[in-house]
Amino acid sequence: MVLTPDNGSGRPLWVVKIGGSLWSGPDLKAWLAALAQVRAARIAIVPGGGPFADAVREAQVPMGFGDAAAHRMAILGMEQYAHALLDLEPRLSPAATRHALATADGTLVWLPAALATAARVPESWSVTSDSLAAWLAGELGARRLVLVKSAALPPGPIKAADLAAAGIVDAAMPDLIAHAAFETRCVGSHDAARFAEACQAGTAFGTVVLPGRATKPEARQECHSTSCS
Repeated sequence: MVLTPDNGSGRPLWVVKIGGSLWSGPDLKAWLAALAQVRAARIAIVPGGGPFADAVREAQVPMGFGDAAAHRMAILGMEQYAHALLDLEPRLSPAATRHALATADGTLVWLPAALATAARVPESWSVTSDSLAAWLAGELGARRLVLVKSAALPPGPIKAADLAAAGIVDAAMPDLIAHAAFETRCVGSHDAARFAEACQAGTAFGTVVLPGRATKPEARQECHSTSCS
């Protein structure tokens, strides 16, 4: 069921995915502070998997568990990352249910364990927090999806399939935004201050991501580290 987000404030809902690859860099706290102060929109932060999802990848081969189990374990890794984000920025609030995410005020951090395991997405490494963020944006009727990436971004607009071919987003995401009602943008991990300034000015910021086939036919790459997160 897709919800129409409304808490009476009249402000749109944006889903902002914080890449797991930011966990050990200098930009994470700046992004959390910037998002906590956004007033132009209500923000639902989707955590990446970071080192917690990487631990699942490292354990899978020697232990021998399958991709479906790894998918669910990586979602628990996202939940661990979420708790770290909440601790680093006390102005953020946790949210686990559709109702809380769609109607609450301020900036929230999604605790994905309950909802994400029920999402109708492939249970494989072709799905990372990128696709789960796109799924959540659709479920909540969000106005915009923003993916914060540590990877270098090409000039836009750019097709989601081209980003997937370059390993910047996961392989499943192009299909998930193919008919999306929300706008999708990518921003660099070092752009927190510029993003905040654009929000304050009421303007959009970042590389526009378009649906559609890749410009050059290439095999999609699966993401095997937090560099894709």
